[in-house]
Amino acid sequence: MAVRVGFVGAGGMNSAHMKNVSQIAGTKIVAICDLQEERANQRAEEYGAEAFTSWKKMLKDTPLDAMYVAVPPFAHEGQEQAAAKLGIHLFVEKPVAVDIKTARSVNNAIKKAGVIATAGFQDRYQDIVGRLQKLLAKNQPALIMGYWIGGLPGVPWWRVKAQSGGQAVEQTIHTFDMARNLFGEVKSVGATWSKGLMVDVENYDVEDASCVNMQFGSGLCGTIFSGCFAKGYSKVGLDIWCSNMKIEYSGRSSLTITQVGKEPVTYEVGNNFLGDIDKTFIKAVKKQDQSLLRSSYVDACRSLAVPLAATESMETGQVVKPATFKD
Repeated sequence: MAVRVGFVGAGGMNSAHMKNVSQIAGTKIVAICDLQEERANQRAEEYGAEAFTSWKKMLKDTPLDAMYVAVPPFAHEGQEQAAAKLGIHLFVEKPVAVDIKTARSVNNAIKKAGVIATAGFQDRYQDIVGRLQKLLAKNQPALIMGYWIGGLPGVPWWRVKAQSGGQAVEQTIHTFDMARNLFGEVKSVGATWSKGLMVDVENYDVEDASCVNMQFGSGLCGTIFSGCFAKGYSKVGLDIWCSNMKIEYSGRSSLTITQVGKEPVTYEVGNNFLGDIDKTFIKAVKKQDQSLLRSSYVDACRSLAVPLAATESMETGQVVKPATFKD
């Protein structure tokens, strides 16, 4: 029997997931929900599914084995808890919430139901990540610098901090997650911010830029920079400094290794990592095996806790410890 898959949200990310899932043998997209009826109908017609504008009605009317949730950060309003209660396995796009309370509520529902759950940290599935992990196992890092600097996304809710959480939470979380994946838990953060460049943007109250200083539990220190002011250029990824080696991870692109006395060597990303995360999720559902996934929902909560702590630090000027989540 095919895995019956539903989607809450029919925008950019779920559109990509739909395309991938539709090509996986043994799966069937059966329901698509979006507040924009025209978009829901269009996607449903494309994949031979039923269209909904209410996720509650979708869950009531359509038996599902798995569900993707890709909504703006502020729009998590019980979809995951209701699905988990029905035994539906979950793929939740990042950030999984805009606040710790919501993340805890969903995590508790997932734990209680025992469903498989993951988050959309597809960068973990890049083939160069394994090479990077092997390098770090032999070369202790002394300092890291991370980045997500680029332009302003076009969706209106992104520039309203109460709705998106700000750039560090909504976008740079990919860099925070990669740092956690490579270097372990963050012990404390202290953050600063700047504004003043985006004066011509309406309904804009997020930071133009931020600097988040982190102390990891291992003793490693580093800073992750965010910026949404850049026009015509970007920088995304991590610079990792070791005693005799510098490693440059260019987000979703390449890995460049510079060793003392040697020419730099670059390895390009060689796999469809977004496709791989979808294949792995469906495989985990079929096999009922959470361990196949490289990020659990609770791990995504821990990645969320770091930029949320940074937000608190920006507001208070104090060093903040990220919230913790038990397995």
